[in-house]
Amino acid sequence: MNTTVVLPLLASVVSLLFTLMVLDQFLRRRKTYQIVWTIGLFFFTLAAFAQFLGTAYGWRSDVNYYRLWYLCGAMGTSSFLGMGTIFLIAPRKVAWGALAGLILFFLVAAVLVFTAPVEVTALPADSIEEVKGTGFPSYIRILTPFFNIFGAGFLAFGAAQSTWTFWRKRVKFYRVASNGLIFVGAMSASAAGFITRFNLSGTDAFSLATLLGVTLIFSGFLISIEVFEEFRIPFTNVVLKERKRVSETTQATSGVRMTPSEFGD
Repeated sequence: MNTTVVLPLLASVVSLLFTLMVLDQFLRRRKTYQIVWTIGLFFFTLAAFAQFLGTAYGWRSDVNYYRLWYLCGAMGTSSFLGMGTIFLIAPRKVAWGALAGLILFFLVAAVLVFTAPVEVTALPADSIEEVKGTGFPSYIRILTPFFNIFGAGFLAFGAAQSTWTFWRKRVKFYRVASNGLIFVGAMSASAAGFITRFNLSGTDAFSLATLLGVTLIFSGFLISIEVFEEFRIPFTNVVLKERKRVSETTQATSGVRMTPSEFGD
């Protein structure tokens, strides 16, 4: 089993553990952005595992591997991670409205992806053969940029907004680094799709992009105290490490007033 096959399997394992950690945080803190990020990370896990199956057994052996990878990796991951960022930076009503719209469009995309014909000959028969195209008709391919632009746009805007807000208030500089890593990681994961279009699937670049993506996203989340105030074995009370954050009282004393959206919905 070559590295092109092993790397996405490793990425799926790391992503699954990461997903469970964020889900555990949500169950304890009930922050909306955490469950939205959990969904995005779960899509990453599914996409990475589908990539493992496709490279290990051949994309042509079951086109549903490719459908799952395309839907979760090319559409779901970055868009739901970006949606989580919206819950951190936008008013609650705006965020919920955006989430409703995203879910509706994603469900429509899912139906189209799993019912559209796939040009099997465009897919590689194994992990060495080059990709000759996307395999999907144009009405599927045209949807992908909208999901990526939505997700990448808000991840980038969140990073820029954090940079300006927290630099101006001289607090929570870690949020800048956190959002930056999440943004780069999501783009690295999405880049796997572009790599195939440039016939690089015969190298490890496709698989490395997936593993690098989840590693960067994981690093960004670990930096964020909003997500990980404490590190615990998921779904247990065993705390491995606890981190302190500046309280609202301390911030008020220092002359810094934080809005509810800055603490997350």
